[in-house]
Amino acid sequence: MNKSNHSIYAVITGGGTSGHVIPALAIAELLVDSGCSQNQIHIVGTLNGVETKLVPPTRIPLTLLDVRGFSRKLSLESLKINLQAVLMLRRAIDNATALLQSLKPAVVISVGGYGSVPATRAASRLKIPVVTVSYDRLPGRATKLQARRAAATAVAYLPTELPNATLTGAPVRRAIRDLDIAATRDAARLRLGLPKIGKVIAVTGGSLGSEFLNKLTRELVEQQHDRQDLSVIHLTGERYLNVDQPNHQNADAIFYLRLPTTDSMQDIYAASDLVISRGGASTVAELATVGRASVLIPWKQAADNHQFFNVKWLGDSGGAMVIDEDAVLKQQICDAVISLIDDDEKLQQMGQCAHAAGKLHRDSGLVKLISRVAGGKSSDKAFTEFSLEIKRKIHIVGVGGPGMSAIATVLAEMGHVVSGSDIYDHDVIERLRKVGVKINIGHNPEVVANCDAVTGSPAIPMSNVEYQRAVSSNIRVLSRADILSAICNQARSFGVAGTHGKTTTSSMLTAILIEAKLNPSYLIGGDVNDFGRGASWTGSDLFVVEADESDSTHLRLPLMGAILTNVDIDHLDNFKTFDAIRESFQEFISKVNGPRVLCVDDPYCAEIAQQLDSITYSASIDNSNTETIANADFVAREITFNNGAAQFTVLQNVETQTLRLGIVNIQLRGIHNVRNALGALVMAINLGASFTQAATALANFGGVARRFDNHGTHRGITYVDDYAHLPNEISAVLAGARDKSDSWSRVVAVFQPNRFNRMSVISHLYADSFSDADLVVVTDIYASGTATIAGVTGELVVNAIQTAHPKLKVIYQPKRSDLIEFLDSELKPGDLCISMGCGDIAMLPSELISRKLN
Repeated sequence: MNKSNHSIYAVITGGGTSGHVIPALAIAELLVDSGCSQNQIHIVGTLNGVETKLVPPTRIPLTLLDVRGFSRKLSLESLKINLQAVLMLRRAIDNATALLQSLKPAVVISVGGYGSVPATRAASRLKIPVVTVSYDRLPGRATKLQARRAAATAVAYLPTELPNATLTGAPVRRAIRDLDIAATRDAARLRLGLPKIGKVIAVTGGSLGSEFLNKLTRELVEQQHDRQDLSVIHLTGERYLNVDQPNHQNADAIFYLRLPTTDSMQDIYAASDLVISRGGASTVAELATVGRASVLIPWKQAADNHQFFNVKWLGDSGGAMVIDEDAVLKQQICDAVISLIDDDEKLQQMGQCAHAAGKLHRDSGLVKLISRVAGGKSSDKAFTEFSLEIKRKIHIVGVGGPGMSAIATVLAEMGHVVSGSDIYDHDVIERLRKVGVKINIGHNPEVVANCDAVTGSPAIPMSNVEYQRAVSSNIRVLSRADILSAICNQARSFGVAGTHGKTTTSSMLTAILIEAKLNPSYLIGGDVNDFGRGASWTGSDLFVVEADESDSTHLRLPLMGAILTNVDIDHLDNFKTFDAIRESFQEFISKVNGPRVLCVDDPYCAEIAQQLDSITYSASIDNSNTETIANADFVAREITFNNGAAQFTVLQNVETQTLRLGIVNIQLRGIHNVRNALGALVMAINLGASFTQAATALANFGGVARRFDNHGTHRGITYVDDYAHLPNEISAVLAGARDKSDSWSRVVAVFQPNRFNRMSVISHLYADSFSDADLVVVTDIYASGTATIAGVTGELVVNAIQTAHPKLKVIYQPKRSDLIEFLDSELKPGDLCISMGCGDIAMLPSELISRKLN
């Protein structure tokens, strides 16, 4: 080899059938999407399997071994075959051992099947860790055997009999994972030559199980030949292309498209309204991933009848109709299919249920598991180190968002050549132009030419043409965490983490360091009012960064110190459970190589502080005297709120003495902002600022955009907007809305729930969040790119509040026009109207004020 000893990150092994090869390719794509170069992946398959056709077009390096499966029949002939197979297997293991010794991969990933045996046995010889990936409800024999020795096993479903299993979802191909079936429906039908209007049924049987489906399709097409509003796409399988052809005449009204197979299943899913299929694990996972209604007929000759268990999962979720082919006649199946295709409401409901079930596959945790197993040769080391020591040419996809525009600003001010693309031209884009970022409106693959790396917003799918050109051109694709980590490596970096308060606390810390003449660089998740921006690179050795946990970026940042404000439930799409959230923050703090500043008013931060050496702080207005809070290193006492501001005294506990450092005033409301200020002050003092400098900066601090943002008083009504969107954030904002000087007649809280997946899990937690409001108005859910879920609306929040507080007036206004009309007539002089949420509810004050002015 002419590369370094660790140039290969992962060997993916398995093969023989598409049921193994397609997941193998999906895993390779997941690794590439995480930043791994295709050249750092190697696939090991079999000489006679479909991998010989499917892998070469991807240009992923491939090695083929001469190995075959064992016969399960009891006969002399089978014995001879199996003896020969044993000899072939031994040679294949020796060849695989030599290959792995040459490649020196960090990890071997097995997708099962007889084709996976040589490489996994070789990995065991060489003590290379193995990750076994099982995507069937019932794992195969090879997978069961390998899982016993594997470092970890990734499964698509629980419960499982496999040891050391982690639920990661099934590996699904990028084209399917990123597919929006509604948005691409018309284009897919055009590519397939299908009518634009009418219903489409797709029948796909794959290989061995196709015969029954082909007979069923012939019967269906012949029976429905006069349906002008119906089209049928029929994937027969190569061997059955000329068998069981329906008697279909040119004069027939039904549109019938017969294909042996296709490389573009995404078009089949997008173009169809209903899919009829067998129950292969990959097919079931893909149907759930895209959210397409289906009729599934498991092939009973599959080993251990595993297809039945695959389809039962999707059927139980409501996303598929499951049919036993031995229990009913073909005619009855045809009748059921026609009844379903003509029931729009049922199709939509099944699609929504399938999509909800497929969330696990869309948000696969497989790469994280592989990286963890790889350990010292993890993906962090293998392909995410990107040095900014030399001048780089970097392109950013989706550069106009708050996070990526901040990164673009910092990179440009570092002196790198930065370009970016976005679909709209707006004020943030103009600001980027002024710092030297070359902007392209729209997405064009040519803009990545000659770049050293391409990065972008997590909201942009890898199917984006610019990402795809980068991958095909072997240009590094970096995640947000990758590029932030590289930036952090250029200075002494200090992060602010926590579920709430990150942006305000990091802004306060930056303001104090500026006051102390320490000239920090900073990258914050919102515009700081005093700075008129949220990011800057000054070239000093201090860098303040907001450490976002939503996609686990916080775990990747090399930090010399950190503040942890609190730990609360959020981002379950990433973490799955609250325990995982807590563990991630503990891991985050454990990695910090310097001062760890934790707010022990939060019980989970207090737990972490007891386990790890930390500097603690507390600001409690209930005079709680628990031992942890009373003994915090820094304490805010004598806290008062007046005229929309707060004042508190800072005490420092040093061994047996309590020192009074002085008084701090902030122009912000609420105990949560006292805690934010105290955390920033404590870290700033540890970085060399004096208490006086900290107090001066905090007294002058003008806040952050969309944090109790006062839009003024018009006709006696005061309009405020706030980013609060989680239960405890809303409680904190409303609790701080009234102080001694306020004389609002009513506090009217207008809340826009955010993300369907979030609301499906935590809507009940909003029950007590609005107790400090006099009137609550809830809108429908702002999607933020998430798919709708049947039964999940803003009414879930309304019901939670009304159940807990039946006397509190709560109104549901799902339509924006109705919301404006209602508030325009409802709001009276003396009212405080607070709009809350992280969607377009931010525009509400302007919309209401403009009506009052007209």
